[in-house]
Amino acid sequence: MNTVTCPKCKIKMDFIAESESTDGVKKIIRYYYRCPVCGTRILDSNIEAIRDMSRILIKISH
Repeated sequence: MNTVTCPKCKIKMDFIAESESTDGVKKIIRYYYRCPVCGTRILDSNIEAIRDMSRILIKISH
């Protein structure tokens, strides 16, 4: 894993993953770096999973 330094504090940022489920059909997983001192966030990637009756669509963005 890469080490990312906070642009404001110049210290090592934490790598965090969080998920959010909207209506049972769509789920979003976010990966980001967060500074433990000032709270600055840098988005690494988003993964969206959308489910319908016959398939699951996965969209990844960086």
